[in-house]
Amino acid sequence: MDISKLFEHPITRSSQISLADQIHDIICDEIYAGRWDVGEKLPSMLVIAKQCGVSSMPVKQAIDRLGKEGYLRQEKRSGVFLASKMPEGREPLGTIGLILLSDPQNEKEMEFLAYEQLLLHRFIKKSEQLNYQTKVVYVGPNQNWDELNRKGGIFGNDVVGVISLFPFHRKQKQTLTADQIPMVFWCEPDHRCGPCVISDYEAAFYTLTLHAIQKGRRRIAIVPCPLLTPYVYDCYLRGYHRAVSDCEGVESREDLLERAATISLRDTAGLLPLLQEIPNETTLICMSLLRSEQVINGLTASGRRIPENIGVIGTNPPEKGFPNGQYLTGIRFSPEDEIDMCMHLLREQMVYRKWKVSTLMITPYMAEGDTLEPPFSK
Repeated sequence: MDISKLFEHPITRSSQISLADQIHDIICDEIYAGRWDVGEKLPSMLVIAKQCGVSSMPVKQAIDRLGKEGYLRQEKRSGVFLASKMPEGREPLGTIGLILLSDPQNEKEMEFLAYEQLLLHRFIKKSEQLNYQTKVVYVGPNQNWDELNRKGGIFGNDVVGVISLFPFHRKQKQTLTADQIPMVFWCEPDHRCGPCVISDYEAAFYTLTLHAIQKGRRRIAIVPCPLLTPYVYDCYLRGYHRAVSDCEGVESREDLLERAATISLRDTAGLLPLLQEIPNETTLICMSLLRSEQVINGLTASGRRIPENIGVIGTNPPEKGFPNGQYLTGIRFSPEDEIDMCMHLLREQMVYRKWKVSTLMITPYMAEGDTLEPPFSK
């Protein structure tokens, strides 16, 4: 799958993170890596836009933001120059390494890369607040995993801690050897790696389903997403089953599980026939934000009113709502809490040179929108 790149960092077209944020983060990473010296001129906005295949607007937005943060200065008719390698000229405490997978080969990997870049954006901001620089490394399937947290390896000698956004095998020695860099995984729990920080997906769907039941909904159908990993899918399903079994008089509708699981998030036309089979009073619980948006668009196109005819809830509702003006009722995960805990576990390893936590789960929280209301009496 071909994707455009800027300084060898991938650029994705996704609703999860803006082009301006991606360009901002890539230039930040290149500043930290020493691509330019203080006072050196950067490539023009036109050159950057052409390299990553975007218009000049997101490049200008990224450059303007880097200027306000103190990294860059713009001179009329002369260009953009590096002003500082940290905001306000501060001296960094060190560098945090961030590991992502490169070169996605299918839609699932592409969408996950977009989500990883959103997390990456938040990791960079948090590191900056704590006075750390960041260094991003994209690795492929042939990577030598032993090098990823070894001093002098892929990250060099300046990195004081590493956060990996995917699991890989490392020897389970809870005390770090002299040549190991402290490391934390932000990923699904995996016996191959630790310590690991993740959201509690089962609790998320239990809370989400229970919320619909408490609103008076009694017919509840679950709509899968083809991009989910088996682990997340199973956690969601367990939470859903537990909530339904805890409450009397609730009809669990699972007829969409197999049929919708293979329908692409871009194939709304393919999803419409399934949605037309669902009774009006049913509430649909979607397993991803993109699926929620697709379902709402499909229902609206077929004349179904939300929430009067049918309720829709899902995961990670956007704070600004959908383009059609609706705000999704759903469960939100807290990447800020997850990132805070990753940093806490890293600092703990820096001090004690060992780790005690295997997997740490962060509790999600409900966000009220206007796509689920108590059913209207007939």
